[in-house]
Amino acid sequence: MPTQITARFTADDKPRTITIDNGVVTKVISAKGSADDIYLAPPLFDIQVNGGKGYDLQSPTLTVDDVAKLDNHLARNGVGYWIPTLITAPSKSMIRNCGVVADAMRDPWLRKRIPGIHLEGPFISPADGPRGAHPKRCVRKPDIKLFDKMVEAAEGKVSYTTIAPDQPGAIPFIKQIVKRGITVSLGHHMADADTIARAADAGATLCTHLGNGLAATIHRHHNALWPQLANDGLAASLIADMHHLTKGMMKTFVRTKRPENIVLVSDCMPIAGLKPGIYDLMCAKCELTPKQRINLVGTDLLAGSALMLIQGVVNTQRETDMTLAQAVDSATRI
Repeated sequence: MPTQITARFTADDKPRTITIDNGVVTKVISAKGSADDIYLAPPLFDIQVNGGKGYDLQSPTLTVDDVAKLDNHLARNGVGYWIPTLITAPSKSMIRNCGVVADAMRDPWLRKRIPGIHLEGPFISPADGPRGAHPKRCVRKPDIKLFDKMVEAAEGKVSYTTIAPDQPGAIPFIKQIVKRGITVSLGHHMADADTIARAADAGATLCTHLGNGLAATIHRHHNALWPQLANDGLAASLIADMHHLTKGMMKTFVRTKRPENIVLVSDCMPIAGLKPGIYDLMCAKCELTPKQRINLVGTDLLAGSALMLIQGVVNTQRETDMTLAQAVDSATRI
């Protein structure tokens, strides 16, 4: 039996009557009067997913079935497309899991939903603070041979990689990667303004979770944040869980970068969607608090997010100048 709902599309806020038959939209027509408190948006696109609901993309025993079950979890939370993120880990483990994700992408359904892989490391800063929760022992200096091994294991399906531009050899490394058609994002670094400018000139176009992956204490003028905000050639991904960034930072970043250069991400961790408690994560003990904040146990240092991207859209619309349509754009089209 067909079902009808009245809802608004986020793109234009106009009410429509939608007919659904057996889970398929069969008719969409304009509706008169006010719509129910329901909005329809395109499927969300999360470009930074580390895991969720107990499924860990970093696990040394990751399977194709794990990737498929994580995909189901994301789908139930409005995510239609996503990029698995492999963070800094032993080289053999990263290479292995690139291969597992590539195997998963042979499935026609997953191939439509997963356009590629994000390598967030291991070519990041080894320094405490900028390194974040990434294991120090696994951090590597830029190494094109190791990078190519990961890309080969991924069957060429690496969409983008996060690089610390202040590491030795990083600028020529960025140039080589860009020539391979892979997007370079700057993250987990403490580069100065000149280095950030050279990285952008070399082809970097994005900043990974801007405002995070920084030292806890930075110089008020000379730091890695202002040059990235000021560079119009660098778009910015933001984690809008209201733990990684304050309301004021979110609003300022949106105003500075402008909505068309903002990419909302979840950065969701394997314990996202689980009950609050202490968990082993990334070779460290982490706590998922009742307020859905993930900390390294005994510290206030964040270790990823428990966010689902749909909540990030809502938070961004509520706490910044973005309209709902713009916030949805930043989690879909952009």
